[in-house]
Amino acid sequence: MGKGLKIVTIGGGSSYTPELIEGYIKRKDEMPIDEIVLVDIEAGQEKLNIVGEMANRMVKAAGRLP
Repeated sequence: MGKGLKIVTIGGGSSYTPELIEGYIKRKDEMPIDEIVLVDIEAGQEKLNIVGEMANRMVKAAGRLP
């Protein structure tokens, strides 16, 4: 792991999470991030899985993952 940030989003299954991811991607040069962790309550796990998969696709499309 590099010297970037580790960001944890509580309530990661929220419909606002993709907007957060988009903001992180747009600011990648000013805010180097090594890891993003999305967490949610047990009842929100299905939404978290869906939003998490979308966030992974967004990050990959931006060229930030191997």
